[in-house]
Amino acid sequence: MRKKILVLFILILSVLSFSQIKDNLGSFSDEEVKKIEERMEEISKNSELDLYINTYKSGGNNTQLKVLEKSVIIDMVKVDNEHLNVKLSFSQDIDISPYQEELENVLGNLGNLITEGENEKYTLELLSSLEDIFKRMGEDKEIQKEKFSKSGNLNGVFLFLVFLGIGIFVGKNKKVRELFSNFIKNR
Repeated sequence: MRKKILVLFILILSVLSFSQIKDNLGSFSDEEVKKIEERMEEISKNSELDLYINTYKSGGNNTQLKVLEKSVIIDMVKVDNEHLNVKLSFSQDIDISPYQEELENVLGNLGNLITEGENEKYTLELLSSLEDIFKRMGEDKEIQKEKFSKSGNLNGVFLFLVFLGIGIFVGKNKKVRELFSNFIKNR
């Protein structure tokens, strides 16, 4: 019982102390953090995915976040005094393979904003682009569910017709009916 309470306490503590933005570089002002977090919460509600931003120095002592379920982490790594590298991490339950090229294009197209030092503008643009991709991912997922349910219904109908056909065949054919009844009696 104590172990369960301890695990629950640790879980609650980790959730309470976990912020959406870990700005170890001081890349954003308090106002910018608030604006970005509001945007992240809006996207999270619409996409049912959790978004996190982590900024840190390359090779330094960083507090890198671990990817949780249904999570996207934007790592902004300071390579030198002028450049930030941006890396997206997705939890394993998110299939981004159909969108990989588009994600790379988004990061490439927004690259000029990050080199100019417009971290807030870059982050908000990146979040908007991610939101568009997440919407399409959700739509694609719904289409797949619909196709699966339709194919499942067709499979059920097909099996029903097969068994119905066998039943009719056995019922109408006297020799087959006798063969089945003998088979059942001998078992």
